[in-house]
Amino acid sequence: MTHLNKIVLVCVLGISLLLAIGAHEAMAQQKPFAGQTLTVGIWSGPYAQNFEASISKPFEAMTGAKLAHKYSWDFTPEILAAPPDDPPVDVTLAADADYVLGVERKLWQPIRYANVPNAGKIFPITKKLSPTTEFGIPFDVGIHVLMYRKDKISKAPTSWADLMRDEFKGKIAIERWYPYWVYVGSYLTKYSPKKQAIYSPEGRNAIIDEMKKLSKRWFFCYEKGAEFISALDAGEILIGNYWNGSATFKIQEEIEKKGKAVTYGLVFPKEGSVAYLDHLSVVRGTKKRDLGEAFINYAMSTEAQRAFLLKHFQIVTNQEVVKDVPPLMKPFYPATEDGWKKIDFIDAKVLEPLRKELEERFVKEVLAK
Repeated sequence: MTHLNKIVLVCVLGISLLLAIGAHEAMAQQKPFAGQTLTVGIWSGPYAQNFEASISKPFEAMTGAKLAHKYSWDFTPEILAAPPDDPPVDVTLAADADYVLGVERKLWQPIRYANVPNAGKIFPITKKLSPTTEFGIPFDVGIHVLMYRKDKISKAPTSWADLMRDEFKGKIAIERWYPYWVYVGSYLTKYSPKKQAIYSPEGRNAIIDEMKKLSKRWFFCYEKGAEFISALDAGEILIGNYWNGSATFKIQEEIEKKGKAVTYGLVFPKEGSVAYLDHLSVVRGTKKRDLGEAFINYAMSTEAQRAFLLKHFQIVTNQEVVKDVPPLMKPFYPATEDGWKKIDFIDAKVLEPLRKELEERFVKEVLAK
């Protein structure tokens, strides 16, 4: 090989190496979290399936990161039991009492909003509805609607007071979990606004009294959504409070099969209704803070929130997806600030200290009768 050929070969090899390094760096820049694993805490059941399909998998494809998921309805006990520098999850959903507890016990790291620019797309009012957005970003909302058998009743309900109609006696199901029954009781009182009953001893006595009356009319208090749907399908119940996403999904299935909803209906009662507000938070002690915030930023994106809305029929906080709301959800979807004000978000700061007292009264005075 001539001297010139050697020089050419060295140059070719050098250029190839530089191109390879450049390609590697470009890929690394494209997928900066490739090879890393993030553990995310999400609600179980269909929520988990739809969350993973619409948010987690696209994030993995985009970033090269691997997401591991844990399922529960409250991750705070696990986080509290774990070493502070080795949490069981890196990022988690937190709502109402567990979010407030996490703030008080310093379980969440402050959100570095410079890393989560998509947080700027949420409805501004959700920041006021949240106990604090320093440690979590409002992600989605679940509202209690009244779901009913439209094929077996005389007319559609419009109010919580309709639970007292004769045709519903013995055919009602009520969500068991605290504090949702507290709000149901408040909607049956004479207070104005109805939720005001929660904020005084006299009002809470009125709530217990109304729940006593309602207990004589219901078929059961349910703890699992499957129990509610099974009883509704069988005609054992005709009406009850149920989550908007699950109710919408059930009715949407019928619309797709039959072209219209003939069996089931839902309504957001005129007095308003109770809702939870989920936050996405980065957990203390995680070594994946940057990746965690990148995930939250994607979860708040218009793309991800639209996908979750259309997959799970969940109300989301990104205001850019309002135009994509399915027709069935439009009557109760909070598309404006006034719409958000009609929803009663759980006041965990007030109600959590009252949990023991009110739960004991509910068991002794309502369920035992």
